[in-house]
Amino acid sequence: MRRSFTPDGKQLLPKPIAAEPPSFLFDLYGTLIDIQTDEESEHFWRAIADYLGTDDAPCVKARYRSLCEEAAGKLPPRGEADLLPVFSALLEAYGVFGSAAAFATYFRTASTVRLKLFPRRKTLLRGLRARGAKLYLLSNAQACFTYSELFSFGLEAYFDGILLSSEAGCKKPAREFFETALARFSLTAKNCVYVGNDLVDDVGGARAAGLRSVYIQTEQSGVYPDPPPADMRATQATLAMLLYRIAEGKETL
Repeated sequence: MRRSFTPDGKQLLPKPIAAEPPSFLFDLYGTLIDIQTDEESEHFWRAIADYLGTDDAPCVKARYRSLCEEAAGKLPPRGEADLLPVFSALLEAYGVFGSAAAFATYFRTASTVRLKLFPRRKTLLRGLRARGAKLYLLSNAQACFTYSELFSFGLEAYFDGILLSSEAGCKKPAREFFETALARFSLTAKNCVYVGNDLVDDVGGARAAGLRSVYIQTEQSGVYPDPPPADMRATQATLAMLLYRIAEGKETL
């Protein structure tokens, strides 16, 4: 091995290769965005019926549910249908000429009770990027609802890649969903950390695909009798510091 020396004869030692920061994959709803929707209220379905030019809200609700079930019935277990064709079919059924995407946005807005970012989430994402980490969004969500909400909060710019279940055709906790993201974004499971608020969909799904996980409990978290264990748990107060330490190599999972 060839050795190098300084002018005064001291040997120059090779610089250690810095470890690559892990890539962080985030859940969206219940983890970054605090959301509550209500697709059961009479007021909501009256608004949808009015959009379609009919007074028969119960019939509209039944038709929508039937179209969703029909779409889901064509998929394998844990498959995820894209609802945009459902909205298109509903417009056609009522003779309404318009954009399915615009109708989907109206539907989502009318059903939303609460939609806001959890505190300091943008600060968290900025801090991870400043530490050299790559960030990805991997969430059970409908593209026709979610992209407009990402843009409204300015979240899309923080991520190096985004994959939603309606785009992948499958959803968490299916291992295939995680594997699709790993392949699409050229990631290795052993260098990825999944951050989510559901012990089955997020933690269990990530574990099945070989990813490590950080669990944060929020109001939207499911309750399970025998959930899989997370590699680490965080609270709203400790999440940022924990992820920063992982990004810096000061905390191992």
